[in-house]
Amino acid sequence: MLLRCGCLTILKRTLLASWPEEGCALLLGSRVDGICVCLDYIWPGCNRWGQQPDLQPWGATESWSRHSNFLLDPREQLAAQRWSRSRGCGLIGVAHSHPNSPPVPSAADRCRGVPNQLMLILSAQQELKAWWLEEDRQVRPVPIDVD
Repeated sequence: MLLRCGCLTILKRTLLASWPEEGCALLLGSRVDGICVCLDYIWPGCNRWGQQPDLQPWGATESWSRHSNFLLDPREQLAAQRWSRSRGCGLIGVAHSHPNSPPVPSAADRCRGVPNQLMLILSAQQELKAWWLEEDRQVRPVPIDVD
């Protein structure tokens, strides 16, 4: 995965801004040869977990907090998709932070994620890891090259 240097700065600031809660963002860019992607834009998101009960994932309970969960508003996702299409790119994945754990996808991340998309996770120690979510909900590490 190729990550533009400016995108890295915006991504880190976006994801760490909501600490100690999870931050989130949409990843916009283009795919080349399957999972080889070029990340061109970061669409900062707002963690809506717990703010809109009608958007909560099935089975979510009040005991789950924004310190370990995030939820992007579907309207925000649609706006990002429209904006990216107008610039010749598309939604290639989602980024979020893990304020209290390593940057490794949790079972909830794998369950809620969209298959065949990129997942970037940033730890509180600013360690960034990229993962590709497969159809079977398994993840593969993806190397990050910063341009």
